[in-house]
Amino acid sequence: MIDSVRAAWFADRKRPAVWTVTLTWTALALAFGVGVPYLVHLTLAGDPEQSDAAASLLDAVLPGQLVTTGIGLFPLFGGAIVVVLGALVVGNEYRWGTLNLIFTQRPRRAQVLAGHAVALAALTLLLAVLTFAAVAAASTAIALVERRGLAWPPPGELAAAVAAAWLICTAHAGLGYFLAIAFRSTATAIAVGLVWTLVLENAVSGLALVLSPLAAVRNLMLAPSSGALAGALGARSQFDGGTPGVLESAGAAPPAVVLVGYVLLTFGLGTWVAVRRDVN
Repeated sequence: MIDSVRAAWFADRKRPAVWTVTLTWTALALAFGVGVPYLVHLTLAGDPEQSDAAASLLDAVLPGQLVTTGIGLFPLFGGAIVVVLGALVVGNEYRWGTLNLIFTQRPRRAQVLAGHAVALAALTLLLAVLTFAAVAAASTAIALVERRGLAWPPPGELAAAVAAAWLICTAHAGLGYFLAIAFRSTATAIAVGLVWTLVLENAVSGLALVLSPLAAVRNLMLAPSSGALAGALGARSQFDGGTPGVLESAGAAPPAVVLVGYVLLTFGLGTWVAVRRDVN
């Protein structure tokens, strides 16, 4: 098992596509989480009538709001990016035919796929930590430029936000992992995954606002559960002027349980499909 994890991690960290996706997401997180709000603040700061809005935008990108700013990026934008990452990690193995070769060698199929799953979970943890580190660095720079205090959120809240971001990323990566195995294709897995998370689930979530029977379905879906978890940690709801994808939630436990269920289901089902069917 350890050898399978090492082999999967070695392969993943050598793939340019993995680092391209990771760095692209980090750049997008900085742009939409910090850069755009700060630029809008600078634009409004010269207008006395917009002074309250400008001050609110500045407060949102200071270190004290690191938890809410960081976690709010993951439900919609980060989730879609990580679906692509999960599909790339496993789908390219089918594209290059390496799984067929490995399956004919000594390791068992379940062991090989478990190694990929663990390595993918490590990548999503790295992605979550890197995102918060980048946002923290940008927030610190803004605070120094604006001569504001460096008041950081409590360590416990920050750790909980990073853990929640990791859970959101791993659940979405698991979807990409499963679809890549099911279709044995990177492109198809990415297309279906993005349509599922960005179109279908958001459509159901919107309809649930007017069709109450769909509310129970929404609570069991991947993207709305991610948004509810972010909302439970303090991120402002999209219906209250917050980041798109974030929803109000009475508590973090229900959406967290749903996301853990997605992690177990997608990784488990994907591994089962790969083990049960023919190599070719």
